[in-house]
Amino acid sequence: MNIENEKGNFNGVNDIPKTFSYELGTEKDSLILSLISEQDSIAVMLKHGQQATFQIIREAKGDTATCIFTSVKTIKAAIFDDNYKKLNSGKTIIQAPEVYELINIIFSLTEYGKTGAIYKGTSYYQTVKKHFAPYASLPAVHVLDSLLKDPDNQYAPLKMDSYAFQFKGDKIEKSGVYDRVSWGSVNTLELYLPLLEAFAKKSGFRDFYKQHKTFYEGLETDFQKNINVADMKVWLEKQFPRTKYSAIKVIFSPLVGWNQSANSFLDNGFSEAQAHVNYPFVNERQKTQDPALTRGQRSMIVFTEINHSYLNPEADQYAKEIAKALKDLAMWTTQGKPAASYNNTLSCFEEYMNYGLVTLYYSDIFDKKIAENLRLAMENNMVTFRGFQKFKEFDQELLRLYQTRKPGQTVADLYPAIIAWAGKPDAK
Repeated sequence: MNIENEKGNFNGVNDIPKTFSYELGTEKDSLILSLISEQDSIAVMLKHGQQATFQIIREAKGDTATCIFTSVKTIKAAIFDDNYKKLNSGKTIIQAPEVYELINIIFSLTEYGKTGAIYKGTSYYQTVKKHFAPYASLPAVHVLDSLLKDPDNQYAPLKMDSYAFQFKGDKIEKSGVYDRVSWGSVNTLELYLPLLEAFAKKSGFRDFYKQHKTFYEGLETDFQKNINVADMKVWLEKQFPRTKYSAIKVIFSPLVGWNQSANSFLDNGFSEAQAHVNYPFVNERQKTQDPALTRGQRSMIVFTEINHSYLNPEADQYAKEIAKALKDLAMWTTQGKPAASYNNTLSCFEEYMNYGLVTLYYSDIFDKKIAENLRLAMENNMVTFRGFQKFKEFDQELLRLYQTRKPGQTVADLYPAIIAWAGKPDAK
């Protein structure tokens, strides 16, 4: 069975559930839904709000699945008008926004905030804790705490979607640019705005933010100066020539710990890639080591988020080959470690490529000694801590392919070769 629509393909030949429901989101008034099997096909037009139900019968296995499809009208995630394009085209923008900081402060007061999701190694965190702890019993904290305890953790969507909003007096309203910033069809935070407004007013958040504005701006300046995102964009667009972005945005909070995420948007001929990351504070050890080594370590997080906007579209073109090459995921990930969450072949391959690109990028911008030092540390972390069993071998093979590539070849051109290598039984 192959279900085709404007948003892509769903392949479910081997594991069809008894009942399968799927919402087909589109900004248009209707869409064409096609179901294609080896023997037959059918196509129907779905208008918004309409539902189509199909019985999928597999005679060979003697089972039947009920498939229910609904067309849902979606609002554009982002609207880039001509003025926005003029102001942002060609720019790399680093921001610690106000509503974004509000949501992270509330997160810091929850049970979830006791984990590494909140970075606690600064005097700023202590100041936040002292100022806002008396307001930890407000409804905003309790409600968001319950959402963060849900098995489908809403941390990243709630945090990202806060970027769609801005303050207007005591009210929180959409900026007029974004409807949502995370990956769903609705803004996950919008329902809870009255709670956030009440928290902000009672806690004096807006005054707190203004008092620390110089601190936020200093972090933005340091990020812009010492972590050259603009150079990363140039390198990535050279290596992935089919993918271009009109602008890059890096959004952060000094409270964010280990959770990073990314998304991209296209409207009115303008494309934007966003990386939502933690701020790379300099630790005591980094203050005494080679500045180039520190720069490489600090650059890694934002690079590994931005590059998904380039490497993922390329990987999508080889989904079938990747599925075959990495079919035994137990060889590539380790149960009980972070790698286990990359539980399909495409996402697993993309994460291998994600950090493999770090090695390639560092090999181009640092001298051999620094690049090697960074590579060895990263490979050890990927295998030992994160649990990507074959990353060391994958990384070194990708580097070999890159260093021996033909004139004019890009990283995108190397995908078939690294996938073929991964598919060999003795890949090592």
